[in-house]
Amino acid sequence: MIVLIVLVLFVLSALVKAIRIVPEASAAIVERFGRYTRTLAPGLHFVVPFIDTLRFRVDLREQVMAVPQQQVITQDNRRVDIDIAVSYQVSDARAATYDVTSYVQAIEQLAVATLRGMVDGMDLERALTSREEIIAALRGALDRDTARWGVRVHRVECKVGAPPASLRGPTVKRVGADRHGGPVVPADENGGARGTPRSPVRAGLAPGHRPLRQDDPRRIGRYRLTAVLGQGGMGTVYLGRSPGQRLVAVKVIRSELTEDSTFRRRFAREIEAASLVGGFHTASVVDADPHGDPPWLATEYIPGPSLHDVLRQQGALPPRTLHTLAVGVAEALERIHSCGIIHRDLKPGNIIVSGAGPRIIDFGIARALDSTGLTSTNYVVGTQGFLAPEQLIGGPITHAVDLYAFGMVLCHAAGAAPLPDGESLASALSLLPSRFVDVITLCLDHDPRRRPTATDVLELLSRNPSTGDWLPLPVRTMVDLYNPATGSTL
Repeated sequence: MIVLIVLVLFVLSALVKAIRIVPEASAAIVERFGRYTRTLAPGLHFVVPFIDTLRFRVDLREQVMAVPQQQVITQDNRRVDIDIAVSYQVSDARAATYDVTSYVQAIEQLAVATLRGMVDGMDLERALTSREEIIAALRGALDRDTARWGVRVHRVECKVGAPPASLRGPTVKRVGADRHGGPVVPADENGGARGTPRSPVRAGLAPGHRPLRQDDPRRIGRYRLTAVLGQGGMGTVYLGRSPGQRLVAVKVIRSELTEDSTFRRRFAREIEAASLVGGFHTASVVDADPHGDPPWLATEYIPGPSLHDVLRQQGALPPRTLHTLAVGVAEALERIHSCGIIHRDLKPGNIIVSGAGPRIIDFGIARALDSTGLTSTNYVVGTQGFLAPEQLIGGPITHAVDLYAFGMVLCHAAGAAPLPDGESLASALSLLPSRFVDVITLCLDHDPRRRPTATDVLELLSRNPSTGDWLPLPVRTMVDLYNPATGSTL
């Protein structure tokens, strides 16, 4: 009796072990006595127990791999930083398992080798203007070899930029290594080595962020500074960490401006404006000291590139992305205007593209409606190309100037601006979907009284809601590089 029970239990155990479920969008490799037998598609399968073994599971979904930023030396001994993102998918699970040790590492190594071999023969100017040529070469090399690894490449994206030191003109000196191999050491102004640079991605920096220099502060208030996010007319914006390890963007005012009482009042106005608006579609104010030495402002850090960077690298946005961008920015303007604030410098560089939607930043020249003017006579505040006609002629400044800039932002995002020589805005807009043409045309009316409010824009756009992920895959990859969850900003 006991023997029978044991036998039954053994059979049941064998049956349970024999039934295997392969998850959706994946494949499994079956080996028999250590040799490949078959590939299992998603679903329920019977595997002979104690003879067949399930050795591997392969993800068949489309994947995006960000290659660590490459610092490459050009033919004229200049350094360029290149970011590469490869979208790929396993097409042959057997080949991906047995024909290559690691197809992920193989893709990265092939991309880096192709990139270095190509840029090595370019001067700095050509490297910075040959993005499409570099992408074509990478795609050709990957298409030729990845098929043997059971992988199909869908897209290749890259971003080529020169670090600030390269733009100022210092040369790059190779120390103890050739151009293809070991460390590259930038030379200082006198030709001396300053140390081996680290790739921003490997060093924990997102694209566009640079390490702190010797003359940059290491701490402002209670915030430890870790990188430089950008520089502008008012000062420098740093990436910082609170005592609780939260990421913040800290704007530190330039020392030569701190003695200007008018400027200090304008900066205090920025803090007041940003605090009033809140953080639904803007960066929330975390802390500030407008009377400090130097004055500073800390806001929530929004992980993501600016719309300017996205458009420069990816070109015009698809309709679904454009619609979500327009609704998000209009919703932010509605909130800003409800607080009695005019932004006055809405442009792609002041819009952050995040995974959760667009965010408006930089209230540096915003002005409360009931405040007195803080700018000198005949001084136009804003960015050329996004200024409303009344700003150019010194007319009254109202919420309508932000709606004009909003219309111009959509023109750039939709590919209707900047205009080719000889083409009118009307002819460029006629090629876009009508739901955007109508809104943009209303916003760009030369009479500010005829422009819609942000609420009007929201009502017009809500008639055609969009669904799904608002970011195309290449833009999503750009955003992910800024996300602390990926480790790129830690």
